Amino acid sequence: TKGKELGDEIYFHQNSEGTAASPFDCWLSIRGIKTMKLRMDKQSDNAMKIARFLEKHPLVSRVHYPGLETHANHDVQRRQASGYGSLLSFNTHDVNASRAICEKSKLFKITVSFGSVSSLISMPCFMSHASIPAEVRAERGLTDDLVRISAGIEDAEDLIADLKEVMDEYLMETTGKRADVSASRTVEELEARESWLLERIRELESKVKTSK
Repeated sequence: TKGKELGDEIYFHQNSEGTAASPFDCWLSIRGIKTMKLRMDKQSDNAMKIARFLEKHPLVSRVHYPGLETHANHDVQRRQASGYGSLLSFNTHDVNASRAICEKSKLFKITVSFGSVSSLISMPCFMSHASIPAEVRAERGLTDDLVRISAGIEDAEDLIADLKEVMDEYLMETTGKRADVSASRTVEELEARESWLLERIRELESKVKTSK
């Protein structure tokens, strides 16, 4: 380019948006669309199972996934979509724990991308969102310990076992305690689940009355 300012601006757009797709890339997109629903159904199912596992693990402080009844926008997602997607994230309140999960897991590839048939994992604040000032990230709730997962189409039990092994190992090394993921849910989680079930019952009753 004729100047650094213009070059920096072009580079920013290339990095954040990508360049124009080639004819071959377009052909790959057309081919991929044909099996998109099959892949998304599996990825969404895997994401839900992973989220369920994570919300019970003592190393995790919070799980962000609209498929969980405890998510603030769960009802909105349920009304507007047929599934909950393949993306989820979670907090550990421990950057070292999050780093260990990303670096030591065997089945998750470390990358900032998502949507692949392979399961991907990343720490946004050190990767995709690293260019955002720390104070701005903090204002938007993006903490350094945040881990993002894009669920692929692998066997869900294999993915969960991979995460569990790494997380249990870290927990044992730092606290000397074994993880008990079978522990009962918190009162807040049970209340959220009960509220969701009652809402579903009311919706079904309303549909039954309308059909008569």
